[in-house]
Amino acid sequence: MKQKNQIDFQVLASWKYTQKQWDEFVVIEKANKKEDSIYFGIGILILGTFGLMILRQTNIWVGLIFAIPIAFLIPWLRMKFSYKHLKKGVKNPFVKIYSEYLLINNHKITLSNKVKRVKSLKIIDAKNDHKLLEFDVQWMTRKGPTNDEFRILIPVEKILEAKKLITTFK
Repeated sequence: MKQKNQIDFQVLASWKYTQKQWDEFVVIEKANKKEDSIYFGIGILILGTFGLMILRQTNIWVGLIFAIPIAFLIPWLRMKFSYKHLKKGVKNPFVKIYSEYLLINNHKITLSNKVKRVKSLKIIDAKNDHKLLEFDVQWMTRKGPTNDEFRILIPVEKILEAKKLITTFK
């Protein structure tokens, strides 16, 4: 029995993978996210250090003492909590794409609501001739728009369906 406020969302695509396909994807995607986190951490380190030097008149060493832990902690927390769906060894891995969210192995990732929206959707090439569908999700913060990318493996036989999805989200 459904609750009054529960809404049925239509499945736009439902993709299943072998465990080997999924594990290969997780390796690729974790490498992508690790690279993003490194750049993010370097940005925090540089901006944090110089920000403290300018705004609080500290020397470079004090700026580094405070910026280094934050430059490691924030990307680590981001990986830990935002990308729980990237696990190897999943039995019967699947992805269901809805207009409002992704359901990846029972982990829900919101794509659009009152705050978030899909800024862009595109197919990108990955290692080992894999194709990934990249959702660029944007939301507003006090200091302007921010975004995150979520990528999913496109099964070889679903490439045309992925191209249709791109037109659906435009």
